[in-house]
Amino acid sequence: MSYEALLEQIKAAPEECLDEISNYVNYVIYRYEKQKTAAERFDDECAKAQAWAKETGLSEQDILVTLKEIRSENQRVAE
Repeated sequence: MSYEALLEQIKAAPEECLDEISNYVNYVIYRYEKQKTAAERFDDECAKAQAWAKETGLSEQDILVTLKEIRSENQRVAE
């Protein structure tokens, strides 16, 4: 879908619907940013795992598993 087509749909909507449309748009943007941030964190963790693998001689997979376990434990503690 293009911006133009979406704008035409919004323009055709009753003015009373604009707050609800705005809420949907904000939610979609929030969800996108949250997913993007999670992907960036994962990329950072992979880069760290590669560096640690070189330093320690462990496999990247072992290090990623350890990072996942640490993250899970931190989440349990936070709850």
